[in-house]
Parts: sequence; structure tokens; C-alpha cells
Amino acid sequence: MPLFSLYLCDMNTVILIHSNQPLVFDDFLTYMEIPKLMLDFISELPDSMHWYFHREGTSTTLFAINYNSQGTYEISIDNMAAYDDLKFFPYLVDSLAKFLNGEIDADNIYEELNEDWIEETIADEIASLKATLSILPHYFIAQPIDDLSYVSLDTLADFGVNLHSSTPRIYGYVQYLMRHHLLPYLNDWDEMEVPETDEEVEVDIPQHEAIGRVKSWQLDGSETYETYSKEDVEHLLALASEYKKGKNLHGVVLNDIGTIHQEGVGIPVDGESAIYWFTEAYQKGDKLYAPTNLGDLYRKGCGTISPCLKKAFEAYQLSIDPYAHYRIGQAYEEGWMGTCNMEQAMKWYRQAAEERHHLAIKRIQNLSLNNGL
Repeated sequence: MPLFSLYLCDMNTVILIHSNQPLVFDDFLTYMEIPKLMLDFISELPDSMHWYFHREGTSTTLFAINYNSQGTYEISIDNMAAYDDLKFFPYLVDSLAKFLNGEIDADNIYEELNEDWIEETIADEIASLKATLSILPHYFIAQPIDDLSYVSLDTLADFGVNLHSSTPRIYGYVQYLMRHHLLPYLNDWDEMEVPETDEEVEVDIPQHEAIGRVKSWQLDGSETYETYSKEDVEHLLALASEYKKGKNLHGVVLNDIGTIHQEGVGIPVDGESAIYWFTEAYQKGDKLYAPTNLGDLYRKGCGTISPCLKKAFEAYQLSIDPYAHYRIGQAYEEGWMGTCNMEQAMKWYRQAAEERHHLAIKRIQNLSLNNGL
């Protein structure tokens, strides 16, 4: 019998580990040496055991380990799990197998659950979400941290997202909603609406057609793109109009409105409007994206707005983004405010490097080499 088996069950990815060894979960936590791996609850039945747990500060859904009397452990992850949890999952499987069965060669699990698997898992989950919300009001998360929480079109609409949005855009905002406990939830399963029919329903899943994209960089320097559809732009502009009439919106949504003005996605480039929306986004709580985008706008200029390094420096100082911390270091090194201050430059470079930003790491390395350190 093979040690590992992988299969899909509803909205979960499940790995089977065959072992007759008992699992003492506290001992497994000690073996994992991950202090923020938290056990939520245990369910014990006559012929089975069930453990549910999450990573504090990272998880938006639960992991599950189920054991049956036939000597099989099922370890599962919700397909709508946080990206970092999806990356963590093969390590969790490998560790459980070694804990139960001793040292083994588990390279195959890392080959199976690789970056392609993560991308396909997210894509399949969002396709399922689109299909479900095309005919039903609720899309439930299989193993949520908040019981009976669900995604609805109305909830997505308040964040400028619709069924024509891109997979990363929908997934990213669902994760935001889950992480901030903003998803609606049912008090009882009886509230769930299910169509009264046994007939199969064919669904034409709305497709994303990009009319523009915005490039960004991850901490490691890899490039990613946020694409917008015509429906996204129309949706965001409608929210902008409602906001000016008094509708309350989250800062991240206002930042998106600023972005389409800054980049000219579906509309002309408008630096003044972008500044307005980034400023509003910051005031509404977006301390990550909005001040960083405002800093970039002033550093490079936008439309009729000329570059202004002083204003760029002031905007970056408002951000909690490691990238912004790197730019603050650059500002001190290059003297954006009039004079060079290498002591302050190194302070900010080191902070950004500790936050794992690739530009800061490279700059520190280059400065060390140039100074013979």
C-alpha cells in the first residue's frame, strides 16, 4: 500500500497517510516546532478521531486530520485556504508522515503539491465560486475559522468585485474578507437556500476579459499583475460616485479606485484624482497600499503631476510596506530632503531587509562590498 494518496473531496484537498501509530496531537505540535500552530477542537467518535487546527496570524480556514480504525489518516486543507497555508500544506503532510512512520522519502509530496498545484487549486475554487453564485445566494467555505461564513455577490460588490473579475482579484478579496472577519454568516444551516429540484443545472461561468493591468512586485522581486475587466472599472467608478454621496467604503477599495486613475485603466490617466483617492484610502485605514502608491506617484510623476521627491518621502513614511521602508532608506542615501544621511539610510535598509524585501537586501550587500565590509 502506498504511503500517500491524494484526492479531492468537495472543496478540500485530502491526503491519505497509512499508519497504525496513534497520534498524540500535543506531541505532534512539539515535533513540528511551530509555536503558532493552534489546536481548535477535537472530535472523538467510537471508530474515529478528528483534529481541527490553524496557524495563528496566517490561516483563514482550518486544517483537519481525521483518523479511522482502518489505520488511515486523512489530512485536509480547504481549497480557499490562505496562500501561505497552501504553501505550508506539503510540509505539514511530510511532518505528519514522519512523525507517525519515522524517517521516509517524501519528496513526491512536494512534487505533487507544488506551485502549479496551488495555482490550479485556487483557480478551480474560484471557478466553483463563480458557478455557485451564478445560481445561488451563498458560497460556503468548507472549513472556515468563522462557522457558517459564506461569500455573496452583495459582499463582493462592496469591494468592487464581481463575477467578471480575475481569479486573483476575487481570491485576494475573499481572503481579505476572511482575514478581517467581514464575511456574513448563517446562524443555522436551515437558513441556507437550496433550489428545490433534482435536475442538473448548466451554468455559463462569467469569464474575465482584461482591459488593462497593473504590475507589482513581491518581496522576493517576482513580478505579478493585477488585471481589470470593463465590469471592474465600471463597478469601481460607481462605488466612487456612491462614496462621494456618503457610502462607507474600506480603504483598500478606495486604493483600487486611485489605482485605475493612476494607471489609466479603462479611463484617462488622472494624477490629481489618484492623489485624492489614495489620500482617502489612507484616511480610511489602508496603511499598506495607498501611501506606498502615493509615494510612487510623487516619485515618478503622474499625468499633470510633476515628480516631487519631498512629497514622495512624506508619503512613504506613512506606509507599513517593506517596499516603502526601502524607499525611505533610498531617500536618506540620495538626499531627497536636501542632505545625505547614511546612518538613517542604513537603519531603514536594515528594517526593510529584516522584512525580507529583495531591494533592501541587495542594497545592503552592495554597500558592504563597496566599503569592504
